[in-house]
Amino acid sequence: MIDPNWSVIDLDPRTWRSLGRFIDVPQYMRTAQPGEHGLFVLHDAGRPLRVFDSRAGLRADLGIDRVDDPRLLAHSLFETGEWDRVHVIDKRHLAGVARRAQTIENRALHLDAYYRRVFQLMWQDPTGYASVPPHLGDWNGFTYGGVQRFLNGLPPAASLALGVFAGEALSIGLILEVHAGVIQRVTTFEALETLPAEPRLSAGFMGQLWAGLEQRFAPAAAALLYTAAGFDAWIAAADKTEALQQALQSGQAMLRLPAAPDPG
Repeated sequence: MIDPNWSVIDLDPRTWRSLGRFIDVPQYMRTAQPGEHGLFVLHDAGRPLRVFDSRAGLRADLGIDRVDDPRLLAHSLFETGEWDRVHVIDKRHLAGVARRAQTIENRALHLDAYYRRVFQLMWQDPTGYASVPPHLGDWNGFTYGGVQRFLNGLPPAASLALGVFAGEALSIGLILEVHAGVIQRVTTFEALETLPAEPRLSAGFMGQLWAGLEQRFAPAAAALLYTAAGFDAWIAAADKTEALQQALQSGQAMLRLPAAPDPG
């Protein structure tokens, strides 16, 4: 849902640093999780090429002479209990994914749709890349389809704002402008004409933020302010709605939505 010609404007260093941990393109395809003890078996149509343990390095002691059933091999190795995850990967499968990912058809997609296409190519053949446990299919509960439904549910032109505060300091001040369900502009609170010198998690600042969105961007669809601790908890929560409600009730978050139209 990111336009291939999206523009990035006035993205201040604080926001870049704070968002850096979320900008990890390989996570679209990666099954290994941070800190896992993994075993990677690379083969060429069944002929073992390399067996690598993420902690011990190369392993030549596992007796893998042939990979006839990648999924069965991955299961049998995982069941020994030595590794958190076992990967059995066909080199030819990876080459095929890379070749197809370079086609003009794939590159013409929106940025995130392109990576999703690569994701599908990577995981549509469970024998080309066998992973036990399997790929999670989501990131902290977020799915491609869920984000797509949210953006498609916005008005034809809309702006969204997210502010995250580490103590009294603003660590993330992000504004997205969305047109027809596609993100076309990314900027920060510094682009607002009405931004005060010291943003705060307060009703006063929320009002200024909302007014600034209305003045310089597409009509405001939502503005969310969070403490850093509350935001991290929301990212990790299985139930995002419940986590947000708890944060609103505890004062760790503030949310503003457009006023309902006057029925009269």
